Amino acid sequence: MSKSTLKIRFLSFVLKALSIGAFAAFIPFDALAQQVKYPDNRGKKHRTLLTRGDFVRHKVDKGLTYYHFQGWDEISGAPQTVYVTKVDLDCGKYDIKFVHGSDSTSAVAQKYDALAAINATYERDASYIRIDGENLYEVSIPSDHLRFWKHDGAIIGDGADSVAIVFGACGAPATPQGGLQAQALYKSLSEKNVFSGSPMLIDDYIPVGATFVPEGLTPEDIKKFRYEDYRRHQGDRHPRTAVALTDDNDLLLIVVDGRWEFAYGMSAKELTLFLAKHFNPRWALNLDGGGSATMVIKGLGQHDTNVLNYPTDNKKVDHYGQRRICTQILVISKK
Repeated sequence: MSKSTLKIRFLSFVLKALSIGAFAAFIPFDALAQQVKYPDNRGKKHRTLLTRGDFVRHKVDKGLTYYHFQGWDEISGAPQTVYVTKVDLDCGKYDIKFVHGSDSTSAVAQKYDALAAINATYERDASYIRIDGENLYEVSIPSDHLRFWKHDGAIIGDGADSVAIVFGACGAPATPQGGLQAQALYKSLSEKNVFSGSPMLIDDYIPVGATFVPEGLTPEDIKKFRYEDYRRHQGDRHPRTAVALTDDNDLLLIVVDGRWEFAYGMSAKELTLFLAKHFNPRWALNLDGGGSATMVIKGLGQHDTNVLNYPTDNKKVDHYGQRRICTQILVISKK
């Protein structure tokens, strides 16, 4: 065989491998999930069956970029699938819309002709929700309630392209004092829109979410707490939704798949360290996850809903397991 023939075959092989890799980045490892059961003590013999995860970048429009991660994540030591939409808030093309109601994220995105969307806050009685200057909910559960921890940070906005993330609890995220301090801060803000969330993951580059759950708890310890206890809720692995803001004013909308064999989900600590490693945001906030976690990008994902991730509410590996939820964050083209 001539050297030129070998060279042509080698180039053909490389191009084929690249095309397979690019395609595989947008689908779950279904075949792998059927063959491999990942034990809790995942070892090297299992780990080598998954390629080391990395991001695939896709430009949606000027100032709007989509990143997709799939594969083995070194931080969590597990297979993960992560979706990130980056919005350049300085490019002058997009507004960030805060929506309150009761519908699926894809339905709300279609209603407002949004370019991208994610679900937002937790249940109303544990959240601080302001839309267009009106305080709709100001946390109605008492300070000794099991779910009172769910509003220690907030994403705020002016109704256009100005967005910030604030740490309302200021170092006391899992205590009544921290929650009460957060509510007082949100009431004092002049911004038109406020969606609370918890835990704060990164505050001025400090990875506060890495210590939200006390160190030293084993998975067995975490399982002993009630489901809504912050130590179990944020110490266990689940699908996740988060927002982050970089120092150069890029807004990141983040969804992590979970509860699948090709995507384990993350704890708050794992998500904190994952974002710090790959995006280095100055601020990041965890929002409602689990069965609520949903990402939509117009023209991508499922053909009829534009849902990219695998919501879990129907317990099927498809894009139709969305939940009707009370709040969403949308990326809208400026008029």
